[in-house]
Amino acid sequence: AALALAGRITGNAPVAVRQSLGVARQALNLGDVELRGLSAQTQATVMASEDFQEGPRAFIEKRAPRWTGR
Repeated sequence: AALALAGRITGNAPVAVRQSLGVARQALNLGDVELRGLSAQTQATVMASEDFQEGPRAFIEKRAPRWTGR
């Protein structure tokens, strides 16, 4: 089960995975306001990435995404 989950995670955009892990690592040490701020920063970073554009493009073109990590 753990390997299956790891496979699913690694199939996602590296930028999104990296940013999500960063939020998860800090979540327990932050208050609500700080966590919302961090989440907003993380969302902005992901949305500004090339991978954010690649995901919907690949879906529309009915192909697997080619993540660049940028």
